[in-house]
Amino acid sequence: MQQADVLSSAGQGLISQISAVMEKVDWSSFVDLAQMLPQARQTFVTGAGRSGLVARSFGMRLMHAGLPAFVPGETTTPAAGEGDLLVAISCTGHTGYTAYLAGRAKSLGATVVVLTAASDSPLAAQADEVLLIPAEDPDIVVRAAVFEHTASLCLDAVFNVLADQLKLDLDKYRRRHANLE
Repeated sequence: MQQADVLSSAGQGLISQISAVMEKVDWSSFVDLAQMLPQARQTFVTGAGRSGLVARSFGMRLMHAGLPAFVPGETTTPAAGEGDLLVAISCTGHTGYTAYLAGRAKSLGATVVVLTAASDSPLAAQADEVLLIPAEDPDIVVRAAVFEHTASLCLDAVFNVLADQLKLDLDKYRRRHANLE
């Protein structure tokens, strides 16, 4: 078999797994998130590694929608408190940094929403709401990849619904888009 065929097969396998996981997602929990976001005073997004990249991407979309969104640890991130929302993303729910931030946000009065594949994890135990992404592959690398891609797609769906709810003005969206690139 040619290497291109092997890669194509691997890619199609991932797409198949992502589709299967998306079919199992409880979309009502994502509706809850879409309703929380415009009501939050500020939204903080966090995760480590590739989950952190998914979180940052979602935070960027929230900013594009005109919502105040921040990444903890950045120098321009304001203080968190009551009325705020933390969206924490971790496949395993055992990431120390992410769990610390969830606990800290709760202690400051923020609402914590967790996206994870592990509803019985320490991170999920700290959540006000758990959005389960049921990626279950025994290979942690494959499971994490499926989780991250599915999480990204689910959060893009939330953004699309949110954009409709907020009647997002595309001219304002374009003006908020990065231009120092």
